[in-house]
Amino acid sequence: MECKQGLREGAAFCGACGARQPASIETPEAIARYRVVLTRFVKDGALDAAKQTQLDELRARLGVTLATHAALCAELEPDGPSPPSVRLAIDVGTLRHLAVGARGLVRLRVDNDGPLALERCAIHPRLGDLTLAPLDAPTVFPGQAVVIALALEPTRAGFHELAGELRVVDLMGEASRYAFHDIHLRIGAEGPATQVINIDQSSARVVDNSRSTFGGGDTGGIVTAADGDWQPIALATVRDASARKAAASTNARRVEFAVTTERATYQCTTTLAHGDIATVFGGHVRAAQPPAQVAVKIADQASDNDLMQHESRVLGLLTTRTAGDEGTSQGGAGALIHFVPPRDQFRTADGRLGTVFDHVDGYDLTQVRDRCRARGEPGLPARHVLWVMRRALAALGWAHKHGILHGNLDPAHILIRPHDHMLWLVDWCWAIIEPAKTGQGFKAANEGYSPPEVRERGKPTPASDLYALGKVIIHAVGGDPETKALPDMDPRLARFIKYLAVESQGGRPQDAWQLYLQAEKVRTQIFGEHTFVPLEL
Repeated sequence: MECKQGLREGAAFCGACGARQPASIETPEAIARYRVVLTRFVKDGALDAAKQTQLDELRARLGVTLATHAALCAELEPDGPSPPSVRLAIDVGTLRHLAVGARGLVRLRVDNDGPLALERCAIHPRLGDLTLAPLDAPTVFPGQAVVIALALEPTRAGFHELAGELRVVDLMGEASRYAFHDIHLRIGAEGPATQVINIDQSSARVVDNSRSTFGGGDTGGIVTAADGDWQPIALATVRDASARKAAASTNARRVEFAVTTERATYQCTTTLAHGDIATVFGGHVRAAQPPAQVAVKIADQASDNDLMQHESRVLGLLTTRTAGDEGTSQGGAGALIHFVPPRDQFRTADGRLGTVFDHVDGYDLTQVRDRCRARGEPGLPARHVLWVMRRALAALGWAHKHGILHGNLDPAHILIRPHDHMLWLVDWCWAIIEPAKTGQGFKAANEGYSPPEVRERGKPTPASDLYALGKVIIHAVGGDPETKALPDMDPRLARFIKYLAVESQGGRPQDAWQLYLQAEKVRTQIFGEHTFVPLEL
């Protein structure tokens, strides 16, 4: 430690100088052992809840971090598809009537287990070497099923393989393709193959035994049919070559485990973000009506539990202090929409704390800048910079009014939803509560975004958050936070942004709400009367 003081057991940082607790060192032997077990689990199928629980226990004992776990998953299953959200089954009963020369039906049932309805659902079947006409189905809503009937008039008896593809498109427009094969059907022969006429010499009468047949009349059916009317059909995800590269990135984020608390069970299916102290997983609440999407934040190490607990406490303070506050323009409770309060908490088997939040469908400001650059712009356009700043200032104004500083603003901690201009400030683990009364100092130094007073061990003030916000905005518009260089823009807006990031703590603005009002004036000066313009990313 820089201050030469010892850290208490389990602390994440030094209360005197703010230095971080040294992270545990992963040994090559521990990683190698973890790789062996993970390889075996992945080979046996998707990482379900039981496997994930064992991996969590093993990871804690070996000292392997979640970041290493995610990297190994990406390496070991680069093309591994996510589990299908649809199921396919075949009606065994109708197959018994398949025979040469007779019109019969093959009935296939599609079950939708996903969270979104399937607006398009089609089966492209093949019977042996014969490609059959595609079959379409109506919209299939979550938890429902649809039966698709394939009419056949076989011309050849014997065994045939039914195969093909199930192609679906959900309400988001995302298309998925699933292959199925090895469904071996038996098709019976037509009518009697041979008629036998018996001549009874004693009575000179003819007895017609035309119902007796040899080599014909076998019923159709499915080979190795299971019990019951509907037999499940295995589906395999189909990806073309252009999708495989994207799939590797997606699968690196895929997980499959559940967290159960006294309140609910949360099914986690993807990795949303890796932070300094925790990993955030996306998922949903099991059996919730209507369906509820969640973000589950789990500490990477038990030594960071105090920061996780601190964040929950801070968000509780921010979202419950509403007495006497009205309106948004003067620090009112309307700013509460910019915070995401915890909905649940839990502790893992190895002692790490986790917090469950409602999922917010936003992009962080680095993602926003990169998407704008992809279409030829330097970064976030000026018209949209202004509403982002105003909403961020509203959130900071509310926090500062109640004596709370964020303490660690960077582009990853501001999320926006483009279509309705929604904004959230997230990651309050490093927040500072009433520093003038408590004596709390800065808990994090964020290279490139923290104000000079962090490095100089100065006192935290609202101006510290405003400096960091200025640097974040410079990054978002495509500038250089280190040099504060900005792309070409209206000089009035450029001056306003740089005013936030003045190096002198006393020389920069001190009041987020005053800046909120000034930003409104700048917007009017540049763009005139306010009109809503959607942000297209």
